[in-house]
Amino acid sequence: MGNPQLGHGAAADSINWVGYLTTQYNDTTVLSYNHAVSGATVNNSIVASDHDVPQDLVYQVLDGFERNYCPPHIAGLGWRAEEALFGVWIGINDIYFAYQLPDPLEILSRVLQSYFNLVDHLHACGARDFLVFNIPPCDRTPNIVALKQSERELYESVTAQFNNRLRHGVEEWRSANPDSTMRTYDAWSFFTEILDNPQQYGFVDSTCIGYEQGCLWWDDFHSVSAFHNLLAADVGRFLVGRPVGCCSAIK
Repeated sequence: MGNPQLGHGAAADSINWVGYLTTQYNDTTVLSYNHAVSGATVNNSIVASDHDVPQDLVYQVLDGFERNYCPPHIAGLGWRAEEALFGVWIGINDIYFAYQLPDPLEILSRVLQSYFNLVDHLHACGARDFLVFNIPPCDRTPNIVALKQSERELYESVTAQFNNRLRHGVEEWRSANPDSTMRTYDAWSFFTEILDNPQQYGFVDSTCIGYEQGCLWWDDFHSVSAFHNLLAADVGRFLVGRPVGCCSAIK
């Protein structure tokens, strides 16, 4: 499994999507190395977590990854460019901490510049296959639903514009790096489908909290492990090029 241990470090009641994707939705032995840190933002010098999390994406890439898995440190670790997939899913916390600041889109534009700069670092290490996730509709989490309508609408708008700028960033990066593949998984559409039709996927509704009661939410901002299982199945289909049509395979 790699690190961390299966089921550890997840903001859910059990295994998250990385664990399910690694152990269930594959045809061969897969090793995962998960450098994600709970509460992290892309770059603390631009948008910092209110928990003062020091391990932002800058740290995760430059210290956690480069110092251990880039030349000359990769001897015996067994990853090769043609067999390694690099997944990047971050930005949720950046939006959460920035959307009410003055000019949040200017701030988040700088976040995305740092984001793709770090992707460039991974590319320089030899990474050639990337999977990027856009941001889900977190305005529909219990945490944000409880806010005033104007705040919810602002959150929704900032998320949509972040995703649009991320999409353009991916297009530009692809053009600049024809030796690599960068795919984007549409997490926004996946989450929207299940939130619109929770009972079709085994959940009581789209708002209740408590995994023991068949709820979708583990807390007011994070989904339960059963949701992660559905997500991993859909990501697995996406990676092998099967038609996803959001979640059609797992209804």
